[in-house]
Amino acid sequence: MLEYDAMIQSVLDAIDGKITENIRVDDLARAAEYSTYHFCRVFQAVTGTPASAYVTRRKLEHALYDLSQDRKVVDVAMDYGFETHAGFTKAFKKCFGYPPSLHRLHMPVIPPGRATVESVKQKYGGIYRMQVQIKEIKPFTIVGVYSRHSLPNVKRSADIPAYWNTIAMDYAKYLTQLYDTFAPAKHGEYGLCFDVDEKAGAFSYMLAVGFDDGADEAKIEKDMRKVEIAGGLYAVFTTPKGSSDEYPQLVADTWEEILTKWLPASQYEYDEARLDFEAYDERDHEDPVQMDIYVPVKMKK
Repeated sequence: MLEYDAMIQSVLDAIDGKITENIRVDDLARAAEYSTYHFCRVFQAVTGTPASAYVTRRKLEHALYDLSQDRKVVDVAMDYGFETHAGFTKAFKKCFGYPPSLHRLHMPVIPPGRATVESVKQKYGGIYRMQVQIKEIKPFTIVGVYSRHSLPNVKRSADIPAYWNTIAMDYAKYLTQLYDTFAPAKHGEYGLCFDVDEKAGAFSYMLAVGFDDGADEAKIEKDMRKVEIAGGLYAVFTTPKGSSDEYPQLVADTWEEILTKWLPASQYEYDEARLDFEAYDERDHEDPVQMDIYVPVKMKK
């Protein structure tokens, strides 16, 4: 399909040039001097995604960046052709398989760069390299040190390892305290972000271990929380192995693959009724390091 690349590139540039307008596939086809049917076939063959789906997704990406600049949701939604906040959220979830709040928590929001034929193939065409396990897990309870943060300080779960590096002494102290106090039967730590307040730009973070003995309830201190992790279907992703210095970027790259490639292209969507979490076992203490990301999923409707 190389003979069509120049034409598709001109279409991608045209879409970005009028991203806030009502972009119709018929008009794109007419400008490219193709019938709508032939244009749609060529666009999907070259990029790996339908033209109409690409236009919607590109609008949402631009809208996400505008929202990160502290603009009102309703204003941004109207700019990009989504009549209400609810309409914008619904379109986002249909396109990506998860809500905008999850993107804000796990992904850096940067200005959309120029879309090229190759970048669209890689980003939108459902090409991903990760191995994923779909697991049914049983409910379990964790207990950990709880803290509240604003997004400018810790922008997403992918920042957790970097955040830990800034409090290395406290991190070690907290883990020692948790293991000594609650003596979990299974070694392993959990990192999770939850209770997202999009308007205030805040969320809760917890570094936790397993909670096995109900008799230990009285040992939970005021800066700690007990959280129930609901059982059910999870997609489990393992980060590539890397050095401690590479660790934060490896986690960030894995989240990017999950949210920009795997979830949009898979038969699953994010289950908002449950929590995602990061699980650290003995591999986290080895060199090179590695960990797992658990994403709650359900079949798309």
